[in-house]
Amino acid sequence: MTTHPMPSLRDERGIALVLTLFALVVIGALVAGSFFVGRIEQQTGTNTVWSSQATEAAEAGVSQIVANWDPALYNALPIYTGLPAQEFAVPTVALSGTVQFTDTIRRLNQSLFLVRSVGSRMTPGGQVLGTKMISQLIRLAKPTISVNAAITISSPIALNGNAFSVTGFNANPPGWGMCSPTDPGNTDDLVGIRSATTTGMNAADLNNVFGYPTKEAPNDPSVTSATFRNFLDFTFTTLAAQPNVKVLPDPTVYNGVGPVIDVSTTPNSCDKPVLLNFGEPARNPPVAGAVAECYGFFPIVHGTGVRTKFAAGSRGQGTLLVDGNLEINGGFEWSGLIIVRGQMKIAGNGNKITGAILTEGVDVVTTGAISGNVDITYSKCAVEAAVGGASLGQPLERGWTQLF
Repeated sequence: MTTHPMPSLRDERGIALVLTLFALVVIGALVAGSFFVGRIEQQTGTNTVWSSQATEAAEAGVSQIVANWDPALYNALPIYTGLPAQEFAVPTVALSGTVQFTDTIRRLNQSLFLVRSVGSRMTPGGQVLGTKMISQLIRLAKPTISVNAAITISSPIALNGNAFSVTGFNANPPGWGMCSPTDPGNTDDLVGIRSATTTGMNAADLNNVFGYPTKEAPNDPSVTSATFRNFLDFTFTTLAAQPNVKVLPDPTVYNGVGPVIDVSTTPNSCDKPVLLNFGEPARNPPVAGAVAECYGFFPIVHGTGVRTKFAAGSRGQGTLLVDGNLEINGGFEWSGLIIVRGQMKIAGNGNKITGAILTEGVDVVTTGAISGNVDITYSKCAVEAAVGGASLGQPLERGWTQLF
């Protein structure tokens, strides 16, 4: 019988070290795997935060364009045909030291724009960590104001003296190079005074009122309260509530109305926030000293007091909305639209209105009076420019689209 010797414990020396090392390797692998997964999740979360910040910045860029639509600048853009110069690049806006957006605007047709906004999340040193680009289609919403005469009224207007002139024959404001040539025929001419009742004209006024096909159009059933209040995409109220409307609540006289230059910019620009800067209706030539920086500024001005009154030597362009009565005393010049809910009184010498006047005359016997050396001329170009200045960009119903 063969016997086997008992194994010696010395033959198993070092097994504990091997097992310990194996265990350390396994544990190290588990820890490394967990650390790797955690690192990936942390980095993914950080990237998601950066991406979200870039997306929020891009959304802010689109919202900024819509909320601060600049009619003088954006409404004048040419239709985009692929040329880089036709696309307007808005200066980059920094929301913080590490988040910013850059907007570009393309005009696709007469009423549609494409706004693209690139949002960026960066390091304090300027290295880009994440970007997002989104786009939004913007529709140009224009007030549709029924202008069918140089003066449209709901009640008779008093015409005094023989120095005034009211004409519905279309004329371009002197020096306005943006206007189309007037028709030598009568296709773009209108009636001088149109009224829901009698116009107030008498035989002595026939030499001072002009128009086509007639000088006056009394008892016109198309002239209703809606003529002075409802403008399709807008009403008198919503038009007056637009951003950047210049509000004039004071019933006393406003002096010093005129264009103002901002010399703090390079080059100089029109200082639009100045309350009594209503743009520049004059042009050089023919008027020396006309402020070219404000040629394209056609603001909405809203007189909210019981009376809005302008002193001599004042001038402006755009859309003038008056809740109460409007009084103009000598040397006042306006190119564009004037819409008055109360009475209108124009007196003195040197008053010149180029465009159109609509006076509702709410709850008064007469809409007011025109006397003195007053020149009121219908201008299709001035009306269109005023409407353009009152037009806003509105997003289409569909939300923005992410491009990348």
